[in-house]
Amino acid sequence: MTPRDVRLGAARRAGPGWPRVRSVLGIPLPMMILALIIAALLGLQLANALEKATTSASNMSGASVDSAAGTGKNSAGLPVVTEATLGTEVQRLVDSGTIQPMTSFDAAQCLREQGITESILIMEEVSWGGEDTSGWLLVHGPVDRETLRANGGIISATVVLPTCGTGASEDDPGQDRLWAGHVTIGSL
Repeated sequence: MTPRDVRLGAARRAGPGWPRVRSVLGIPLPMMILALIIAALLGLQLANALEKATTSASNMSGASVDSAAGTGKNSAGLPVVTEATLGTEVQRLVDSGTIQPMTSFDAAQCLREQGITESILIMEEVSWGGEDTSGWLLVHGPVDRETLRANGGIISATVVLPTCGTGASEDDPGQDRLWAGHVTIGSL
């Protein structure tokens, strides 16, 4: 058999009715086209699902009130704090080290009414929860603020109504408490 006979034999086996299929990188062209069509359809489905998911999420109401004062603040400029955001707010207060002056709020008397013997480290006037309840966030503990900033740790936080410390709730001082618990603070 000569090389010419080998070439003719291969051509005869394929037959005249079988066109030769082209390939791209070793993958037959019809398979490549089919894979691209499937990928495009899958992409359209995912884009549609993402659009529906983000559209429904934007209609949900949140606890914070957007205003010109900034995200997470109400129209009066007070931070809107919930149980979910309390830790972040306390960490921000500890990091910044700012203390608001006690205008008409006696924080020491309030803590005494609540039965808390720890000293106040930081306090801030806040808006509590989705109801936009006015209150004070009191951060207190057995350590001083500088030690807390340097080492971090677990610190107590209490959110109270502005009437706390005025003696208005002498029968049940717990009425003035909106939330009380512990917050873990990281070091600087």
